[in-house]
Amino acid sequence: MSDAGIAVQERAVALMRVGRHTEAARLLRGVLVEQPEHVGVLLQLARCHRALGQLAEAMRLVDRALGSASTQEHLLAEKARILLAAGHPAHAAAAAQQALERAPRSWEAHGLLAEALLTLGNPNRVVAARRHADTARELAPQVPDVHLLDARLHARMGRLRDARAACRQALALDPTYEPALSQLALLDARQDRTERAARGFSDALAADPQASWSSQALAAVSLALCWRLFDVVALVAVAHWVLVAAVLDAGRPVRLVAALLGLAAAAAWAVRSWRRQPAAARWQLRRHLRSTSAVVCVLLTLVAAAGLVCSGLAPRTDSPAGGVGALLLFPGVVVLAVRLWRQAKRRAAPATRRLGYAVWTRLAARAATSTPAPAPTPASTPTPPR
Repeated sequence: MSDAGIAVQERAVALMRVGRHTEAARLLRGVLVEQPEHVGVLLQLARCHRALGQLAEAMRLVDRALGSASTQEHLLAEKARILLAAGHPAHAAAAAQQALERAPRSWEAHGLLAEALLTLGNPNRVVAARRHADTARELAPQVPDVHLLDARLHARMGRLRDARAACRQALALDPTYEPALSQLALLDARQDRTERAARGFSDALAADPQASWSSQALAAVSLALCWRLFDVVALVAVAHWVLVAAVLDAGRPVRLVAALLGLAAAAAWAVRSWRRQPAAARWQLRRHLRSTSAVVCVLLTLVAAAGLVCSGLAPRTDSPAGGVGALLLFPGVVVLAVRLWRQAKRRAAPATRRLGYAVWTRLAARAATSTPAPAPTPASTPTPPR
């Protein structure tokens, strides 16, 4: 390749690093006109098309490059990436296995094989993916992608603390690494830490504004913040009805003061949470205020607040005002019970998964050690000369 072609290829690589894949692809096509079978240019152009979502064209370019240099593991690794993006993890695992056979010490091949096995799912494959991910981390501890894969595997096996540590390790190597920021926020979201998750996805979008998945996750977490306000108001209303009205059987002034204090506390919590959120999360919440989920959340919150006020104004629980308060609280109590049940299931899932994988790994290791080794083939006795 001429000096001009090398300079154009370096410029294309620089454009790819900042996400300008369309311009990089245009430059690489110009180089490809001069050297149609240059493996490096074909590989870079395939990566551009993969980043742009043009997976068929990317696969065609990789197959074309493999026709010229079938022994390069980087081409097989790129083929595995394309197959993973296309939703074919079994074929991706086969391509990564071929790359691993050609380069047994390639962290890239180990990492791609681990990712494909993780996508395939069942416990045996996840345990095998764990081994390949550990090997990739030993070979390339300075690569953030390796620690991100480690975090995803830990999260799949229910080890949330180890997953957070792996994400922080990746961020220590690159503080603006968007996949690690979004993975850390996802761990917070799965544990119903909606405020921290919203801030985490906002940081991920600040690191990479073109990350569509982080944008969608931020919208979902912003709606979860709206529903968290309903949870607080419904809990205050239920606590007021059970403690102040039913158990203590206090008079109307005490009930009304307790109801107003509960509403004030819920409003203070909402204002504090709103102010703590970054501008991106607040913008997403304003944007989705007219969505069905947000409208239902606001209506249920208002109904729960009305039930709280009615129970505060009622002289007794068996009075007409008390009946109206109980009627208004009923839908909020049902929805709150369903949400609390789902939250309890989400919180219990990592512990159950961690215990299951620990037992499965131990049983697999015991079965491997108890399997008898094959008997050695006896050496053939040489025939004595006559």
